[in-house]
Amino acid sequence: MQIDSYFTKQTNVREIILEHLDNASSKVFVAVAWFTDVCLFQKLLELQERGISVEVIITKHKFNTESRNNFQLIDDNGFFAEIGSDDQLMHMKFCVIDYGTVISGSANWSNRAFTVNNEEVTIVSGNQQRSNDFVEEFDRLKELSGKINKYEEALDVSKAFKYFKLIKAFVDLGDTSNIQPYIYKLKIIKELDPITNLLLAEKYDLAFIEIDNFEKKYTQLIDITAIEKEQIISQVKLLSYQIETLEIEKTEIEAQIEQFNHRYIIELNPMISKILALKKKIYEKLKKHGIVDDTFEKIEEEFNKKNREYQEELEIEIPELNKDDAIDIKKMHREAVKLCHPDSSNCIYEDKNEAARIFNELTNAVKVNDIERVRYLWNELKQGNPVSDVDTHYELEYLRVKLETLKGKYNYLFNELSLIQSSEVCQIILKIDDWNEYFESQKALLKQEHEILTEKYVKHE
Repeated sequence: MQIDSYFTKQTNVREIILEHLDNASSKVFVAVAWFTDVCLFQKLLELQERGISVEVIITKHKFNTESRNNFQLIDDNGFFAEIGSDDQLMHMKFCVIDYGTVISGSANWSNRAFTVNNEEVTIVSGNQQRSNDFVEEFDRLKELSGKINKYEEALDVSKAFKYFKLIKAFVDLGDTSNIQPYIYKLKIIKELDPITNLLLAEKYDLAFIEIDNFEKKYTQLIDITAIEKEQIISQVKLLSYQIETLEIEKTEIEAQIEQFNHRYIIELNPMISKILALKKKIYEKLKKHGIVDDTFEKIEEEFNKKNREYQEELEIEIPELNKDDAIDIKKMHREAVKLCHPDSSNCIYEDKNEAARIFNELTNAVKVNDIERVRYLWNELKQGNPVSDVDTHYELEYLRVKLETLKGKYNYLFNELSLIQSSEVCQIILKIDDWNEYFESQKALLKQEHEILTEKYVKHE
């Protein structure tokens, strides 16, 4: 579980909420008293365009009705309702993302809340009970709106059986966060309340016993092959998403390491070479006096290595990005990966070799802070349409092979990322708050070392 609290006078809370919304993959619930912020509203419309289900409830008040946000656009493709009144305000301020992340606090979704007021927002991820409680409250508010029947669809029992299979598959994978959408679809059937209540309480063994008992009551024929296909496709899409996430994290960490090493060599190697040159000079003088010091034996080799590194890094240009550009390149990279990674379900390339080539080009551009190249690739990728091999190759045997292949890739990537994260240079970077301060302090230490050597071996010859 992760809990992060933010204060509007200390942090750009709106930007943090936007980042969390950007990461939504299936469902977003928003219940806020006053929703007048245009940026957040436009983000919800973007999510709807990506196929993400968006539901919004606000209080019935002139602040909302007179705002620039056209809430009918939400209602056309999702759910929107106004409830309460001036006398009985719906005063909630929360958002639930993918049934697993809850954003709540004192702030309405208004420009004033994020720029003028002193507000607090807390974001909790990984606490399923908290997520369930907020979704339950949202459902209660939907019932108060009187519009819920317009959006509910009857769920036949055969479809419920398919959802049971999917839920079991996700539990077996150890990814229980993905079962929430199916649980809430099952909740429409009142007869399934004993099952859904156990699932929401995370009592999976007892829930599966109830599921087995329920299934035995019914004798209708179900296409077992179709269920297995749906189950595998869900697992494939889940693993594809997890691989994308690992690739993004790996690239971002490697970029940090590469940029750190580049700066280390450019800023510190000249002083290190100066020290090595002095040590080499000292060693030669000591040898003439018959003094052998093992610490100076490999100075020549080290001296040449440092100079060679320095000359090579001079050929590489890695510009330092300002705060806004750093946020932009990160955002564009994350969106572009989904469209060009060979294993992504949203990849626009049918030719996976071409996808791999573009993905590598994107990765290399991110590592050297080439924001213009990243922007160009991002814009080009957005023009294409996803071509999913899961959809074009629907044979059961192919899906089984695809699933096993992705499992292997996921395990390889996970282990590779763990090695990178545990490396010495990565651990050093994680401990540094300010790179400028770090390199200045290192330069000071090297200068001090050079002065000590000069004082000890040169000035008093």
